[in-house]
Amino acid sequence: MKGPFVRLVWIIVCSLLTIMGAGWGVRYDWPDFVHVDYGFPAKWATHTLITFTGPSDRWIVDPTMLLIDVAVWQTILIIGIIILELKVLKK
Repeated sequence: MKGPFVRLVWIIVCSLLTIMGAGWGVRYDWPDFVHVDYGFPAKWATHTLITFTGPSDRWIVDPTMLLIDVAVWQTILIIGIIILELKVLKK
């Protein structure tokens, strides 16, 4: 019973980390370029708020980097599940 529960907890934790990593935004307040970058560890979107010429509302989205970002987190999930399965097989 302990093995399936640990795997379920690991899947939930990794799923939450995936959502948080994809939605993580960091705001940069540079004098002439205020923007928010989204994604961790791979930046997949930039929302430009202010430029040298004034206010702006421009999104630059890179779907490939979003897929890479999610793939990194899912790889961590799979590696963790493999490690948990190997621990169960050793017992």
